[in-house]
Amino acid sequence: MPSQPIISLSPQAPHRAPFNASQTLRSQLTAMIAEALAEKQLSQVDAARMCDTDQPTLSKILAGRKQTASSEKLLCWLMALGWDVEIRLKRSAGVGRPWVILDE
Repeated sequence: MPSQPIISLSPQAPHRAPFNASQTLRSQLTAMIAEALAEKQLSQVDAARMCDTDQPTLSKILAGRKQTASSEKLLCWLMALGWDVEIRLKRSAGVGRPWVILDE
């Protein structure tokens, strides 16, 4: 049975205009990192150590105050926190429509 998407980003989804898939993806990944910390009951210091970063950087990103965290970096942090990451690309029915689905 296919897993249910936990994040689905598309221009048709209700978002603030203008649609920015990259920024929305980073926001969702950041929320998933915060959820992972809560689930594992990790302090930011321990999580930062696992993610090979420092606590102030992690804190700023979790608070939404640092826009420089790339999606790639956030995905690497999720992997360090125990998530498997799979990126799936497929042709869209419409031309030029971004669509990102993250499955649990």
